[in-house]
Amino acid sequence: MQDTHRLASVSAFAALSPQQLRLVAGALKQESYHAGQDIFAQGSPAESMIILLAGEAVLFRTNADGSQTPLATVSPGQILNQEALFSSAIQSATLRAAQPSSVYELARADLQRLLVEEPELRSAIGADKGARRADINPQFAEQRADEEILIQTHRHWWSFARRAWLPLLLMLALSFGATQLEAPAAALVAFGLSFLLPGLALLYAYVEWRNDSVIVTDQRIIRINRTILALYRQVTQVGMESVHEVNFEFPSTDPFARLFRYGTVIVKTAGAQGNLELDFMPNPEQFQKLIIEDRQYFESRQAQRHHKIVREELQRAMASDAADDAEAATADPDAAPRPIPGTNGYLSSRILMSNGDIVYRKHVSVWAKHTVLPLIIVLASVTALLLSATLVSPDLRIVALPASFVALLVGCLAYYWMDWDWRNDLYIISDDTITLVHKRPFFLQSLRDQILVERIDNVESVTSGFLAALLKYGDVRMSLVGADEPKMFHRVSNPREIQQEISRRQHNRAERRAKVDARQQRQILDEYLGSVNGGGADVLRRAAAAAEADLNDGGTRATSNADRNRPPRLPRKVLAAAKPNGPASAASINSASSRRPRRLRADGRARDPS
Repeated sequence: MQDTHRLASVSAFAALSPQQLRLVAGALKQESYHAGQDIFAQGSPAESMIILLAGEAVLFRTNADGSQTPLATVSPGQILNQEALFSSAIQSATLRAAQPSSVYELARADLQRLLVEEPELRSAIGADKGARRADINPQFAEQRADEEILIQTHRHWWSFARRAWLPLLLMLALSFGATQLEAPAAALVAFGLSFLLPGLALLYAYVEWRNDSVIVTDQRIIRINRTILALYRQVTQVGMESVHEVNFEFPSTDPFARLFRYGTVIVKTAGAQGNLELDFMPNPEQFQKLIIEDRQYFESRQAQRHHKIVREELQRAMASDAADDAEAATADPDAAPRPIPGTNGYLSSRILMSNGDIVYRKHVSVWAKHTVLPLIIVLASVTALLLSATLVSPDLRIVALPASFVALLVGCLAYYWMDWDWRNDLYIISDDTITLVHKRPFFLQSLRDQILVERIDNVESVTSGFLAALLKYGDVRMSLVGADEPKMFHRVSNPREIQQEISRRQHNRAERRAKVDARQQRQILDEYLGSVNGGGADVLRRAAAAAEADLNDGGTRATSNADRNRPPRLPRKVLAAAKPNGPASAASINSASSRRPRRLRADGRARDPS
């Protein structure tokens, strides 16, 4: 029972039934390692998923100079190398047992053999996911292991064509002018330039059009805007759980919109700041329908997942399996988090904490910008002190030495102020909250702004300018439910990575909340049955059997009772049906559907089922 419970926490196995989980658990192999022994080594093939059962292990990377950089401390229950189950890879670090440890190993070869023997597992696990990932545009390399792309498209072709007429007209005009020149050499050069210059402009307009894209998956909506000359990149994403309403309209001032079937799709969230407006979308009706179906399917899966978690908790209670509860009890929630060695250097802008939090500082260029002048003053004053003590005449030394010393003190104080200010402006990402800390030295200012992860509507990362693109820094903006102004991470390193980290925490938040709610329900049931003389086990068995019947029935009961079974959510907007003859159409999320949404082609049309 405990083995299947651990496997259910693996994203690839989250959709498996209890019988299927038991089949996979049968392929697990338990291995023991003594302290100091490598569980896997850096540079070796990654062929197995690892689940640490007991003991403790250290994950570290060996650098080119032979030094070792600690990455993390692995505790019982943690899972590593999930990707090794479906694709070949090389270990990028070493996992070494810090004390006598035992692990479960699930080899890729054993899983593939099981998939051949049990074909129904292949579709449930999504073993063909690797083939899908090969078709992904590199702009969306952050696709999650359990995420499926429904459509990946660009703006309508007319958004490019409406800007292409000027280079084409210029090409014709210049080529005609070249033919009027009498000198053959000049005419040949002018004729070549008449095609080269407008052609380059036309190529640039085409690349700009292809650079921008919109991606809809079964979990979120992503819009990517890029400008080549300005080196500007903006990535905005909205999770399906934040989508409340989807509208589309044909611009009334654009006569070509209805002719070529493109329009504006507006994705609305609980907060106005989080709304996402997608212009020049091909077939906006189909695009709207896709998002609505996707949102309903997402609700259905959330309800079924919560239903499954409750069923597993009932089965664990029936089996008196309290291992997870005991493990949770051994953790010390009051223990102060500490930086993981190797991540907290003098100028580190990303620090990993022992409790799983990640602390970000502003980019090191911000530190350099503010400390360069104090450092120059310090160096100049030290040089002046040395010169005053050796070369300056005694009469001038009386003035030069004090002045140089005062300048040295001022420079040191300014450096301390600027360094302390950079070091204590922090952005802390944890499982449930995001904290923005802004401090000034000598207790002049101390601001601490804390945001709940579940209150974030959308997350946007922006990189703009040559220096930002070269040094890889930018801003991260978070739109919140009910807030008038977004919260910002200013000039941080790798803003796209931070955006994905926040998105990952949002994605995991709902599952953790469902598990906590299910555990609380089980505890309440345990307390109630404990006061009943006998019959408690029978009640638990009947409850577990009823939950099993619900799941085996295709999840219809879980779907129809989605509002009752899933964790509490924000109230959803209800939008009246739009008139069919109106200039715009709108749709809102009114009921959950268990049907998987259709995948669309890049032009917004439904794909051929074959």
